[in-house]
Amino acid sequence: MKTILTSFATFCILLAALCSCGKGQGPSSSVQKGFSSISGIEDRTLEAVDVSPLTVSLTADAYWSVSTPEWIHSSDDFGIAGSHEVILTVDSNTGTSERTGTVKFSCGKDERSFSVLQKALEPKPEEQTKTFSFRLMSFNILQSTDEAEGHTWAEYREKPCKVMFQETSPDIICLQECRRTQLNFMKSNFPQYSYFQYAKDGVKKAGYEDVEKCDDDAIFKNGGHRDVIALRTDRFTMLDWGRYWFSDTPDVSSYSGALFEDGGTPKLTLWLKVRERATGVVFYVWTTHFFPRGENGRKQCGIMSVERMKAECDDNVPVFFCGDLNLAYEHASLQPLRQWMQHAATNAITTEKLPTYTGFRTDSNTWTYIDHIFYRNATASTYKVVNTPIENGTSVCSDHFPIYADFTVTVNQ
Repeated sequence: MKTILTSFATFCILLAALCSCGKGQGPSSSVQKGFSSISGIEDRTLEAVDVSPLTVSLTADAYWSVSTPEWIHSSDDFGIAGSHEVILTVDSNTGTSERTGTVKFSCGKDERSFSVLQKALEPKPEEQTKTFSFRLMSFNILQSTDEAEGHTWAEYREKPCKVMFQETSPDIICLQECRRTQLNFMKSNFPQYSYFQYAKDGVKKAGYEDVEKCDDDAIFKNGGHRDVIALRTDRFTMLDWGRYWFSDTPDVSSYSGALFEDGGTPKLTLWLKVRERATGVVFYVWTTHFFPRGENGRKQCGIMSVERMKAECDDNVPVFFCGDLNLAYEHASLQPLRQWMQHAATNAITTEKLPTYTGFRTDSNTWTYIDHIFYRNATASTYKVVNTPIENGTSVCSDHFPIYADFTVTVNQ
């Protein structure tokens, strides 16, 4: 029925046009009919999708028509003499090849045309799965100025620490309570790492920000102990960094505010944004040291840590958070971390939940479990408390045992 009506309409228009040509034309009937004006006739190159309609404005002296490729649609396929605005809509090109076509307007022997080239839809890159594995260690090395008898750094602890790092061979090391002497020891014996550090007591130069250029002699105040993150230089590169204190004034060394003042001493968190060189995958590493006392302050440590990570890290990026938290895993103050992250000692495929703090006491019944590695968007295959005999024993390295976890990161990009 639609075809019959369209044919009938075409017949009527043609009949009207013929009649108008024969009425009282006299000598002027031989004048050539065509377009007295037409605009919008120019060659076009169009995008593959979301193409804006094309407009052609014309004034015809007689019956006119337009022909288009099948992927271009005209608001009017023909018309009688007079002024018209023709709207051309273009289908999206979902193919992998560009396409061309011609739009032609005809009025008698007057023909006007333009070509249209439409780009192909760029194919979506194939999703690539990128995977890498690494070993992350957290270790409260016990500052070298805290020299209990029989546990001095140079005489008793330095050598077993060296052997421990050699035997465990972590790819990333997060240290707490690291003094200048100990940092120099690490740099001298393990030059394969890049060291990033910040002292909990702040820095001498106000506004100093470049963690890569930390110079102990010029920058750090009183040789105060610091958080350190060491990255295997051949595997990782640092993209960005930050630090904050658990305080109402988190950008300066402090523990101010009613919710923090029972902490008793400034405590610092250092974080790095890191790229794994082989895959280009980006992830974050955070190392921290929570207050040793004060229920209000320690509760805020957990809350503030998760708030900071959420603000800095996209939801799907791998994040690793570790350190001396001075709390058992089950403590209520760690609930924000338990809710947002997984726990290496709890979720690793091969694991052991053993004490990490000895206080140099020989009675293992008095040891506690206060050092932790949390993570998200990764898989922990192994979690280990390094408490096996090394030289004089890892119990000599510090009043804390080192802990490490082996992780695999898989990202679809």
